[in-house]
Amino acid sequence: MSEQNRPKVAEHPVAARQIARARAWGALIGFVLVYWLSRRAGLPFPESGGRALIGGLVCRLLAWAAVVAVWRQLIPAQIAAARREMAARQAGRGA
Repeated sequence: MSEQNRPKVAEHPVAARQIARARAWGALIGFVLVYWLSRRAGLPFPESGGRALIGGLVCRLLAWAAVVAVWRQLIPAQIAAARREMAARQAGRGA
């Protein structure tokens, strides 16, 4: 598929929602996990909070990258399945 005709993940309605949800959960889980580990290690509140913010941002980025990678594989598969279904319908009508 040429670069111009290639579908974009951001334009897929389900993918866009799932990417946003994964980014939010990734940030939340990263923040809470890093904050908890920092406090458990005995770091003071300001340092724990700063590390938690950075951890949340890193986890948000990782979650985004993972979900986009998955959707880049799913969207062409969905297109191929829709084309096969359409071809099967047309073959059924023509027979």
